Amino acid sequence: MPATSGDRQAPSGPVDSTARRRPGLLIRGVNRRAWQITLLSLGGWLLVNMDGSLFNLNYPLLQEDLGLSDNDIGNLYAIIYAVGAISTIISGPFMDRFGRKPVFQLCMFAAALGSLVTAGAGGFMILLLGRAITQAGATTEWMAGQVMVAEESPARSRGRLIGFAQIGYPLGFFAGSLLSWLIVPNFGWRWLFVVGVIPIFLLLWARRGVDETERFRLHSEAVTTTSSPAPGRFRQLFAADLRRSSILASTWHLVYAFGVAGILSYLPLVYTHYGVSMENLYVSSAIATGIAAVGYYLSSVVGDRIGRREAAALWLILGAGSGALLAFAGRDVIALTIFYSMVYFFTLGHITAAAGFAAEVFPTRVRATGANLVAGMEWVGFVAAGLAGPRMFNGIGFAWTLTIWLVICPLIAAACALGMKRVAPGATLEEIAR
Repeated sequence: MPATSGDRQAPSGPVDSTARRRPGLLIRGVNRRAWQITLLSLGGWLLVNMDGSLFNLNYPLLQEDLGLSDNDIGNLYAIIYAVGAISTIISGPFMDRFGRKPVFQLCMFAAALGSLVTAGAGGFMILLLGRAITQAGATTEWMAGQVMVAEESPARSRGRLIGFAQIGYPLGFFAGSLLSWLIVPNFGWRWLFVVGVIPIFLLLWARRGVDETERFRLHSEAVTTTSSPAPGRFRQLFAADLRRSSILASTWHLVYAFGVAGILSYLPLVYTHYGVSMENLYVSSAIATGIAAVGYYLSSVVGDRIGRREAAALWLILGAGSGALLAFAGRDVIALTIFYSMVYFFTLGHITAAAGFAAEVFPTRVRATGANLVAGMEWVGFVAAGLAGPRMFNGIGFAWTLTIWLVICPLIAAACALGMKRVAPGATLEEIAR
């Protein structure tokens, strides 16, 4: 389908004549508004993932305290990830119709509410309710922030700004690891979720003055001047011009997420299998996620230089090699920490280039719908991993389960990435839409 006038119209401000300049490691020439959106997106992504990590790292303690079985935990993961997939997919058309900002705020409020419910959980159903509310907020936070950053960024630094915001993911797990190490031995797991709510409310206050993106505003104005209604947004994604991108991007993120969801969701089970204590798990996770923040940002820098599709594929291939080491040579806390750090650095770190690619490969009229479809497929992968994890460990063993998750899945995802059309580094969103 041809681009609408909202896609062809340039955003306000001077044309970025340096868009083709070779990008450096640092981010320069970015206005105050773009930095504001980027930093607030980073903060939101950090906090919702900090909350998620508190559960992922400590679910054995909740399981023991609330009398839950392994199957209960697997079912809980599957249900909350399904909630995340549904909320992410349906929020895309909402953002394309009503704006990015409403979702940008609502998702943080949901994360705070869900954390408080989790802290007071006395059984499976209340715990499920709390985690489902939190998950709905956390999953919609990702692409709400990424789409806003993409639409406000100069072309030459778009990938690095998106990558900078994406660092919130490993930093969230880093913060969750430190909080667990500090709070759990002295106060127990419930206080983790109470303490985690405080910065969320502070961020909600800081984000109250965020304006709608200029590109969405221009697109909305252009749409109101046309008399013929556009086809449904999901229908547009599978029209001839976008079908290949939609299918390959969805498959890429589904398969990748199935792999990383397994190790993230069941990391305590993997470490316990190799005789690692909970205290050492916290330290190992903090080290791995702290190191991973560098890989996240480097992925975005390389993406600005050679293209985000190419950078994502390269990181996935290197991540597959790291996964093989974890699967077959990770036998003690030192080896597990080294190889888990490498997996986080490359396989998970590829997402900064991948998220930037998802936010730019779709035109403005369906950018949020397309990007959120891709993000929603990741949560479908999380659902599958949540259900399959314990069954895979029991059926084929830890080494082969980790091989499927951390070697085969990244290689399939890399193949899907390389099958998509190339987007030249430094291209404006309007050029890509044409």
